[in-house]
Amino acid sequence: MTRELMTWPQDPWGRVLNGAVSPFELSAETQDIAHTAADLALERFGDALHSVYLSGGMARNMGSEAVFIIILRHMKRAVGLDLFCAAAALRVQKLHPDLQSCVFETFSWDEVFPADGRFSYSRFRIGVNSVAIAGRDLKRLIAPQKLTPAAANASIFGLNGRLRALQHRLKAVATESRVRASSRQFAHIALRGAFACVMTTEQVYSEDFATMAKYIALNLPERHATLNMLVQLSVQGTPSTLEALAIVDDVMSWLPKFAESWLDHNNPERDQTIKLV
Repeated sequence: MTRELMTWPQDPWGRVLNGAVSPFELSAETQDIAHTAADLALERFGDALHSVYLSGGMARNMGSEAVFIIILRHMKRAVGLDLFCAAAALRVQKLHPDLQSCVFETFSWDEVFPADGRFSYSRFRIGVNSVAIAGRDLKRLIAPQKLTPAAANASIFGLNGRLRALQHRLKAVATESRVRASSRQFAHIALRGAFACVMTTEQVYSEDFATMAKYIALNLPERHATLNMLVQLSVQGTPSTLEALAIVDDVMSWLPKFAESWLDHNNPERDQTIKLV
């Protein structure tokens, strides 16, 4: 964790601006991948499709991880979305084998703009790191995002369950490729969750794992070595079950308590989403 910090731009009031590049700044390879994803979404949803966004590292011309966020026009979610997302991700990776990972996510209009005033994680993500690749860009309707407990809660609520599930998976999987993938996923979730616990205090935003670890370490200096190992895992994972479980067990000795303490203070009712103010 020695390289320069990669924090997101903020306006004079501390609100987070979009950290992605413009559509015209995307590399030719990324544009090709994005067009494939947009075509799959249009083929599946037709007139029900409102817009498609590229997020993740590739929205910043960094890395080879693509996240595609699909916004639908209807108020109700369509049937079979999980199957479509899984199949579309596999299709894109088959057509573009250099991709390290690919994820599709779908949201309805009312999930982006909930009527009850609660925080929308999909709206936050579109606002802070997205490039519109099809349809009408919603960012003109989305104000710069505040770093409130509502925003942090999205990565902290349910964190312990997700970490435990991956811990159990690592104990069960046998192949090196699955151990590598699961350990990498654990590092991503752990770093995002731990960073969310300090984000409102630090009033900075980042999706760069090394930067996240630096800010976590400011609040938990005794965890510096573990955070270094998580950053290393976040890049390629490890094929070694023993190495992965050693790191996982160490993280599970402190992060669940850290997250629960945050929830006790900011979300004692354990609501999945909380109001913006």
